[in-house]
Amino acid sequence: MPREYKIAIVANMSAGKSTFINAMFADNLLPAYSMATTDCPVYIYSDHNPHNNKAIVEFLNGKKTTIASEDVKKELKFYAKKDRDDLDEKYRSVKKIDLHWDFHTLRNSEESQLAFTIIDTPGPNNTDEYQDKHQSITKQIILNEADMVLYLFDYGQIDSNLEATKENIWGLIQQRKAKDKNFEVFFVINKIDKALEDNRKLSTVRSAKTKEEFYQKLKEFWFYHEKKAVDKIKASAKKYGFTEPKVFTTSAEYQKFSRMKEISFDDKDKIDLLKILFTETFQEQWEEELLKYLHLDFIEDATRVHLEDIEKQILSMNY
Repeated sequence: MPREYKIAIVANMSAGKSTFINAMFADNLLPAYSMATTDCPVYIYSDHNPHNNKAIVEFLNGKKTTIASEDVKKELKFYAKKDRDDLDEKYRSVKKIDLHWDFHTLRNSEESQLAFTIIDTPGPNNTDEYQDKHQSITKQIILNEADMVLYLFDYGQIDSNLEATKENIWGLIQQRKAKDKNFEVFFVINKIDKALEDNRKLSTVRSAKTKEEFYQKLKEFWFYHEKKAVDKIKASAKKYGFTEPKVFTTSAEYQKFSRMKEISFDDKDKIDLLKILFTETFQEQWEEELLKYLHLDFIEDATRVHLEDIEKQILSMNY
């Protein structure tokens, strides 16, 4: 029987956590809006067998209901929503959801001694009547359940999310790290594409007299603001006990677009504009540079390597 290893994905409200997980699915499976949407934890089990796909909803009264694979995309968003007045009674009072659905690349193997579970947690910093509930759920998962955390940040809100308090995410992962030296955290800066506009506004770049000069200077200052954001997260992580922090950047939205088989015309227009920017800047290397910039593959690969290391430790202990 493989050992279970739980990876919690945590973020403050609107950091793009649901979009990040949808990019891992290469599909719009979880509800993703500009407001906090996930009201209960969703435990995701990914393997190589699509016949296992389903969702099991557990309610506060202990009852359960199973959503068949063909209904998951249509129904899941309602069970995961807050119990507002406009929500049908059958979708209310959900305690947790077990989602059996395959990720695009990150999947469990039957031969492995380790079975990972991804936990989608509620955003703990919304300011409505659900705030205490969401904080309590996320706190319990970080302190008592997760073996590893992927901590997502919105690039545009990094400066307001660098300090720890006893109850915020920084404070909770600091507490957990102090108790368990093996507790792992990957720090992920999402929406990194916003930095592209910041780089374009640099005075040196804006002073270009021609189109060719503009893109040449943009290339020279490529990743300028992105690196500043990474350095800020690293500094905070070291301050709170993570001596060698692993910091990644990504644009989950664009990564999802690049993976999906079908996207809307508006989304296609958005990614076409991004392709033009990369083509003008990097010429024939544009596709390689674009995939490198989106970066989600690197996060998944690093997670897979970490899981393999944990499995090796388990095997060494068994001999």
